[in-house]
Parts: sequence; C-alpha cells; structure tokens
Amino acid sequence: MDEKQTPSHKVPDELADKMKLWRQANPKATLTEIEEAVEAELAKVRNELVTALAQAGEESDPEAPHCPQCGQTMVKNGRKRRQLKSKEGQTVQLERQQWRCLGCGTTIFPPG
Repeated sequence: MDEKQTPSHKVPDELADKMKLWRQANPKATLTEIEEAVEAELAKVRNELVTALAQAGEESDPEAPHCPQCGQTMVKNGRKRRQLKSKEGQTVQLERQQWRCLGCGTTIFPPG
C-alpha cells in the first residue's frame, strides 16, 4: 500500500499500521470484511476517546451541583463506576463522582 492509498494525514499512525497488518494477513478479504475490520478498530478508538473526554469534563467543573429535588447544595458521595450506552450502542465505563443531598437523600451523577 503506498502513500496515495493511505490517508495518513487523517488516520493516526497506530491505527493505519494495525489495519495494514490486518490487510496483509487477509489479502483476499472482501470489501465488506475490510469495512467490518475498520469499523471494529474505529469503535475501539471512539470508545477510548469518549471515555477520556467524559472523564476530563468532570475534572473541569469542581463546583458542587444543587439537588434537582430540593435545591440544596450536594456533597460528594464517593467515586462510583458507571456503565453507559453510547449512541453507537457501545458500552462506556466511567468512574465519576457521585453527589448526595443531605437534605432529601437524592444521589446523582452530573451529566457530561
């Protein structure tokens, strides 16, 4: 595969290298099989990127939220692991701060 065939300016080197190796190991792959292999790798990258950005968003907002039920300022209730579904149907695992209202007992994970 030469440079014209690989959009290296748009694809991270590690991903492009991995797909080149896959193609060498699967020289008779159909277009559908190639698409499926690329999609599987892109799904992994997307999952890692979404997780990293979601975790970073939490760190940028240190202010305690207000309770959606009674309006009191909430307190930290420890970090909890959550599994969420992305719009692509992937499972994203986040470890986030859970907040608790001392007034009414409501617990939340802030959005983001």
